[in-house]
Amino acid sequence: MSQTIAFKSHVSDTQRGALETLVFFNRCQQRVSACIADAIEKFGAPEIVADRNRLRIGMHNMRDVQSLFAVDKTGRPVGVAVYAWQDIEHVVVIHLSIAAEFASGGPRAGDQLLLRLMREVRRSTRRVKGARRLELYYATGRAAAERWRLSAKAAL
Repeated sequence: MSQTIAFKSHVSDTQRGALETLVFFNRCQQRVSACIADAIEKFGAPEIVADRNRLRIGMHNMRDVQSLFAVDKTGRPVGVAVYAWQDIEHVVVIHLSIAAEFASGGPRAGDQLLLRLMREVRRSTRRVKGARRLELYYATGRAAAERWRLSAKAAL
């Protein structure tokens, strides 16, 4: 990889514009728009929260939400996972965003940023509290379930 990616729980407040673009104006959102709408309906909308000179993603309706950012060597956020503990062993990733250049079909898709970000969430949650199960809500929510259809042959 020509560019180093680091994983952090926050980004600098100087990166607000880049974070807004990543979370709210991401060109790839249309790919999972039904899943995003479903997650917002269930958990609430993500919001940027400032704490001194740091930014993170919070949820208005949820207190114990955590963020994990993938940042490039300039400090620009290129990915974020917003997650919460459902119980002592179960973590659900509520919102997920990857910069377009790292998404499928992008020039840096080979960096597999989504996979690396999910692995880092899993690693950090296991280390801190011993999570045994990590669920990606976009893949299991109502909207995602509607995309899977049984063929007539499989239904028999």
